[in-house]
Amino acid sequence: MGKIDIPKAYDAESVEDEIYSAWEKSGLFNPDNLEGESFTVMMPPPNVTGVLHLGHAFENSLMDTMVRYQRLQGKKVLLVPGTDHAALPTQARVEDNLRKEGMKNPREELGREKLLEKIRAYAEDSKGTILSQIRKMGTSADWSRLAYTFDDERSKIVNIVFKKMYDDGLIYRGYRVINWSILGQSTASDDELEHMERKTMLYTFKYGKDFPIPIATTLPETKLGDTAVAVHPDDARYKQYIGQVLEVDIGAEKPLKIHVIADEHVDPKYGTGALGVTPAHGSADFEMYEKNPDIGLIQVVGQDGKMLPSAGKEYAGLPYKQAREKLVEWLRDEGLMISEEEITHNVALSDRFKDEIWPMPMDQWFIDVKKEVPGRGKSLKDLMREAVTTGLSGDPEKKTKILPVNFEKVYLNWIDNLHDWCISRQIWWGHRIPIWTRHEEVYCGAEAPEGDGWQQDPDTLDTWFSSGMWPFSTLGWPDNKDFKTFFPTTWMQMGYEIIQLWMARMILFSAYLHNETPFKDVYIHGMLRAKDGRKFSKSLGNGLDPLEIIKKYGTDALRLSMMTGVSPGSDSKFYEEKVESAQHLVNKFWNIARYILTTVEKVERKNDVEAKTLADEWILTRLNEVVSSTSEKIERFDFSAAAEELREFTWSELADGYLEIAKIEKGKDDILLYILETLLILWHPFIPFVTEELWKQFETGEFLMVQKWPVRNSYVSVDAVKKVVGLRELITAIRNLRLENGIEPKKMVDIVLVNTEDSILLESQRAIIQGLARIEALSVTTESTKPENAATSVVGTTEIFLSLDGLVDAEAEKVRLGKELEEAEKYLKGLKSKLDNKEFISNAPEQVVSDIRSKYEDTEKRIQKIKGQIKGLVSY
Repeated sequence: MGKIDIPKAYDAESVEDEIYSAWEKSGLFNPDNLEGESFTVMMPPPNVTGVLHLGHAFENSLMDTMVRYQRLQGKKVLLVPGTDHAALPTQARVEDNLRKEGMKNPREELGREKLLEKIRAYAEDSKGTILSQIRKMGTSADWSRLAYTFDDERSKIVNIVFKKMYDDGLIYRGYRVINWSILGQSTASDDELEHMERKTMLYTFKYGKDFPIPIATTLPETKLGDTAVAVHPDDARYKQYIGQVLEVDIGAEKPLKIHVIADEHVDPKYGTGALGVTPAHGSADFEMYEKNPDIGLIQVVGQDGKMLPSAGKEYAGLPYKQAREKLVEWLRDEGLMISEEEITHNVALSDRFKDEIWPMPMDQWFIDVKKEVPGRGKSLKDLMREAVTTGLSGDPEKKTKILPVNFEKVYLNWIDNLHDWCISRQIWWGHRIPIWTRHEEVYCGAEAPEGDGWQQDPDTLDTWFSSGMWPFSTLGWPDNKDFKTFFPTTWMQMGYEIIQLWMARMILFSAYLHNETPFKDVYIHGMLRAKDGRKFSKSLGNGLDPLEIIKKYGTDALRLSMMTGVSPGSDSKFYEEKVESAQHLVNKFWNIARYILTTVEKVERKNDVEAKTLADEWILTRLNEVVSSTSEKIERFDFSAAAEELREFTWSELADGYLEIAKIEKGKDDILLYILETLLILWHPFIPFVTEELWKQFETGEFLMVQKWPVRNSYVSVDAVKKVVGLRELITAIRNLRLENGIEPKKMVDIVLVNTEDSILLESQRAIIQGLARIEALSVTTESTKPENAATSVVGTTEIFLSLDGLVDAEAEKVRLGKELEEAEKYLKGLKSKLDNKEFISNAPEQVVSDIRSKYEDTEKRIQKIKGQIKGLVSY
C-alpha cells in the first residue's frame, strides 16, 4: 500500500485560491517564460458596468479551456486580459444611479467634469471587482499585460487611427438621418438597437379630400414633415401622378408640397401601395431624398421629442405623442381618416435606454465604408469581405475562418447591406473626438493646436471604435515588440450577437491598417439562457451569481457544466442541476485518483508501460483513442463533445471497468499511474483546479499546466477492445438477471455459460467474470442444454443460465410480479386517457405533455420487462 495521505473528499473552496495564486506567481501565464510557436488570444473585454455574470463565466470557460490546451501543446501562449470602458452603457448606468438618488438631470446639475469624476470612480471600482472575479474562474491570463480600452496607451492609438482615417478621407462629418435616443440624448448605430414587437395603431388617410393617393403610417405626427409620396413606377393606380407636385394643407407651418415619385422598392401589393416620404425621420426616406433632392427635407420632431415650429403653430412645442393625438383627431374631423387598425409592430429600441429610437437628421461623424482606401484600390467594405473569403490581397494566409461556417453567411450578408458607420456619440464618457475648430479652420490631432480660440468637438467616439482596435492596441502597436511577435492573433471567441458590433469592426481596422486579419480563427458560440429558455435579465429576476455557484460547487464544476451539452453556435440552457452533475464527476475523478494514488506501491511518472493481459490491451487501446479523439474535438472547437468523451472513458470504462478488473488481476500499478497521469493532462483544460491539486502527488516540482499533451502510444488492439466490450456486456447481462430475479447483490450465484465459438476466451477470463458478477460456481461449456430451474439470457453468441435453486421462491415471485404488473397496467391506462384527450393535449403546456409521453413509453417498457420475468418463472 502507498503511504500518500489524500483527503477522502475534494474541497474546492479550500484549494482554489491557493492554486491560482501559485500559478500566477510561477510566471507561466506570461509567454516570455515559455517556448514554442506563439498562440495568441485576446480576452473579449467585459464592460466596466457591474460584476461577473454567467455570460462572462461561459466565455472565460471556453477561452481558458482553449489556451490551457494550447499551452499543454508546448506553445508560447498569450491570453491578454482587459476591460472595456463601455462609454454609453457605463454613463447610462451612472446617470440612472444618480437619478435614483434624486438627481433629475445629472448632466445639467453636475456639468461635464464632475459627472466624469463620478463615472470614472464607478468604472475603476467595477473594473477591480470584475478582474478579481475573472481570476476566480481560473482564467490563465497574463496579468502583466492587462489592458483597458480607455487607458493612456489605448487612447493614444485611438487618436492615431482617427487622424490617419481622417487624413485618408475615410472619416467625414456629414448631415444624415441617424438613430436618436431621446432619453439618452445620443446617437446609436443600427447594431446597437433592440427590436421588440408592440401593439400600435396603423392609420390610413389622405393628405386632403382631393388628394388622390392614400397612405398608411404608425407615426402620423411625422406626416407634418412629408415632402413626397413614393409609388411603384408600374402601379397603374398612381402612374399618372408620377412627377406631379400636389399642394396640401394638414395644419403644418405652411402647406405641404407633396412630390409624387417613382421607386422600384415600393411594394404595390402592400397596404395602399404608396409610401408617405418623410426624409427627416426615416433612413430609407432619407435615401429617397438623396436620389431626389428636389423633394426637400422638413424636420418636425426635435431632439427633445417635442414638435418643432416647422410642424405648425398648432403642434409646436407639444411632445410627439400629444401631437399625434391632436393630428389624428383633426384627420377624423376633416373626414380624411380612412381606417384605424391595431397592429403588432416591430419597434426599434435603444439597447441601453430602452426608449423608442427616432430617425433624426443631424451632423455627425461617419466612417465611409464605400470610399476607396488610398493606395489599395478597394473600399473598407471590400476589404472586410475579402478578409473572410479569398483572404486579403488574395492571400489565403490572410483569411479569417469563421466557425461554425453558417455564421460566415451572417457576416457577409451584413457586409452586403453595410452603410457608413456613425461613430460620434453625444455623451461625455469616452474618447473625445480629436477634432478642433476655430472659425472656418479645422484641425485633427491628438493634442490641441497652438493658438487661442480653438474648440474641441464635444462628442465622444462610439465604444466599438476603440474596441475594434483591441487585437493590436493591446499589443502596443505600432512599436512594441509584442505586436511583431503576437499579431495577427490566433483565435477569438464571441457570441453571435456581436458579430456585426465587434468582429466586423476588428476586421475593418486590422485590414485597413495592417492588411492583415485580426485573428486566424473565430469561434462563434451561442447565448447562455435560463432553464426556461429566456435571457438572463435583472428585470426578470432570473439572474444567477457565478460566485455563489462557485462557492457551493467549485469553479471546475461550473466551468464543466457550461461547456457540456452545448453545440457550437447554438444557444444553451443553464440550470443548477447541471452544475451539481458536473460536481459529481469532479468528485468521482478525485475518488478514482485517490484510489490509484493510495494503492500503488510508489507514486511516480510512467513514460512507458507494458500490457500483460487482455484488459490491459483494451484499456491502453481505448486511452489511445481518447487521446486522439479529444485532441481532434478541441481542435475543431467542439468542447462539449471532447468533455463528454473524457467523461465516458473516466467513469464508465476506467472506474466501472478497468479499476474493478485491476482489483482481481492485480499487479497493474504502472498502467494505473500511466492512465492517471494521462487523464490529469487531458482533463486539465476543462477542470484545471482539481487536476493541478492531484498532480502535486507526483512531486515533480512542475506545474501540470505546462506538461506535454499526451501522444498515442504503441497499443492499438481493435480485437482486444471488441473482446472486452463483449465481456462487459456479458457481466452486465448476468447482473441484470440477478436483479430481475430479486437476488441480492452480495449473494453468490452459480452460472452456466454456453458458447460454441468463444468458450476459450470465456475460460481465459474466468476470474474476471466470476469476480465482477459475484459467481461462486462458473461452468463454461459448448453444449446447449438448459439446466433445471434457471433464469436465462443471451448476449451475442453466449447463452447465460442462472441457477435459481435455493435463491427464488418461484410461486411467491409470480404473485409479487403479478401485482407489480397490475399496478403498471393501471398506471399506463391513466396516462393513455390523458394522451387521448384532445382538449387536454391542446391546452396543457408542451413540457407537461412531453413528460406524460415519456412516462407512457417508460411504463410500456417496464410492463414488457415484468411479463418477461413472469414468463421465465412459468416452468418452475
